[in-house]
Amino acid sequence: MENCTLYSHQLNFEKVIEIVQSTLPKASVEYKDGGKQKSLLVTIKGGLFSKPKTLKINYRERLNPSYTLKEVECGLTQNLAGMLGFVDSFRTRNEALKQKLRYKVMSANCEMPFIADPAIDADFGAVLRKIASELGCFVFAQPNRFFTKSAGQHFLDKNLNLILDASGNWEIEDLEVSVDAKYHDQAIEEVSEGQLARKAKSEAFLTENGVKVNKNLPPVRSDEQVELRSLQAVLDRAYALLIIAVKGEGIEQEHLERTVADKQINSFTPEELHIYHASALNDRERAYSTWRYESLYTLLWALGLMDELKYPSEICDVQAVVGAIFQPNRAAIESQAKLRPKSVILDELDKTYRMNWACVDARINGQEPAGGIMSSVVYERHYALNWLTQHDNQDWDDVQTPT
Repeated sequence: MENCTLYSHQLNFEKVIEIVQSTLPKASVEYKDGGKQKSLLVTIKGGLFSKPKTLKINYRERLNPSYTLKEVECGLTQNLAGMLGFVDSFRTRNEALKQKLRYKVMSANCEMPFIADPAIDADFGAVLRKIASELGCFVFAQPNRFFTKSAGQHFLDKNLNLILDASGNWEIEDLEVSVDAKYHDQAIEEVSEGQLARKAKSEAFLTENGVKVNKNLPPVRSDEQVELRSLQAVLDRAYALLIIAVKGEGIEQEHLERTVADKQINSFTPEELHIYHASALNDRERAYSTWRYESLYTLLWALGLMDELKYPSEICDVQAVVGAIFQPNRAAIESQAKLRPKSVILDELDKTYRMNWACVDARINGQEPAGGIMSSVVYERHYALNWLTQHDNQDWDDVQTPT
C-alpha cells in the first residue's frame, strides 16, 4: 500500500470524481457523500494472473473555508495547525519559499488522503497528477516507489516538484499561492460606503496609470475595523529596518553596533537578529536586507518623516531615506514623528494591495507588470502597510500579503 495526502484551497470534489471517471473509464467507482466528508473507492479488476487494485480517496473540508488559519475549529484546521508547526521546524536556506509554503498550508480548505493498494502505479499516478494540477494542490508525502524526491517526509507542488523537505531541501524557485476572494470578502452588507469609495479611488488611480485592475478584489478593512501600531512600535521597527538594510550593503559590524547603541535599537525580530549577528550574508540574506529600504521608506512616510510615497516604478532614494532617520538623534526623531491619519494610510494600503495583485497576476502569466510598477517595491510596501495596520495581528517576520 502506498499513500499521500493532497491539500487544496478549492472546494471541488466533483472535479475529483470527473478526473477519476475520465482517466479510469473501465474502473468501478463507489461514491459516498457525507456533506463535508466524502469518499471514492476505485477498483480496477485484475487479470487472469493478477489481483484487483484499489484506490481510495477520502475528503474533508473546513468548517469555515478561509485563506488563513486564525483558530482551530475542526479536525482539518487542527491538522493544518500541526502541519504549520512542522513546516516552522524546517531549517532551510530558502526562507522565502518556506514562507510561501506556510501561506499554502494556511489557505488549504480541503484534505484528500490518497491511498493506493498495492501501489501508486501508472493508472493511479495519472489520477494523482491530474487532481494536483487542476485543483492547485500541494502534496504531503513520504518516500516510496512513486515519491522519490526526498529521503524523508516532504511537500510537493501541483506539478509534484519538491517544495521543501524536513532537511530543508527544495527544487523549485517559487510557489504560487492563490486565494479565492469569496473566502475573505466581507458580506456586502458589511462593506461601508467609505470602503467602496476608497476601492473606486484606487481602481481609478490604477486605470489612469495603466495598471491591470481586478474588480473582484474586495476593499480593505474600514477605518473603524483597523487599529494602527503605536507610534513607538513604528519608530522601533523603522530603526531595526535601518540597521538590517545597511547591513545588507556591507557596512562594517563595528559601525552597526555603534549605531545600535547610540540610537538604542533593541527591537530586532528573530530573523533580523540572525542577519545582524551573521559574520557574512549569503545572496538571499543580502537581498532580504537591502529590499528592506523600501519597507523603511514606507514606514518613514507613515511617520510623516518622508513627504510622499512616490509611484513604485523605481526603487526609493536610499540616501534620502537613510538621511531622514540616521542624521537626527533619536530624541529629535521622536519629537518630530507623528503617524499620518488612519484614512490616509488605508488609502495607500488599498491602492498597494491592488497593485500587488497586478504584480502577482503578471508573474503567474510570465509577464512584466503593466504600468511600469516594480514588483519588489510594491511587495515591500504591502508588507509594511499590512504590519502597520495589524493584518491578522501578525508579527513582522510572519506578515502575509495575500492578494
